[in-house]
Amino acid sequence: MKVFKVILLAVILSFSAVFAWQPSTEGSGNGLVIYKIEGDPADIMIALKGNLEANQIILVTTTDPAAPLANNIKLFPDYKKLKVDYIQNFLVTSMTTLYKIFTNDPNAMVLSPFVITVYQLEGDKYTYIVRTKPSLLLDGTKYPEAKAAVEELENRIDKSIRDLM
Repeated sequence: MKVFKVILLAVILSFSAVFAWQPSTEGSGNGLVIYKIEGDPADIMIALKGNLEANQIILVTTTDPAAPLANNIKLFPDYKKLKVDYIQNFLVTSMTTLYKIFTNDPNAMVLSPFVITVYQLEGDKYTYIVRTKPSLLLDGTKYPEAKAAVEELENRIDKSIRDLM
């Protein structure tokens, strides 16, 4: 009987851990989903690339969003005030999502590629992954199929990130 209780407790704790990850917008607004993961951002980026590919999400390119500021330090001398050690943007898309959007509402193509940012602050042991919620831009659309396609891709992106946790 004791073994059964231990197994039952393990199952309950496993399910509670699955639902405990809840990403938040941490005051940044409803258009962002923010994840906080302990670990080195370079390692997390490598793993995230693999997870995205496993979920049939295409990495279009990566960019350093702070590069224009760093390259113009005379214009923006305080750009480092946020003390970001590492930052990269992933621009991602999905061929099936693009097809569903384009064949329903070509105007919604402006949403692709989606943006995922990976960053770490100085002295922080956590890496933050932030993704946009482009489906919010389609609230009230006459093309619910396009919005459903965008939401489905958002879910695959979230799965790719949650699989890191």
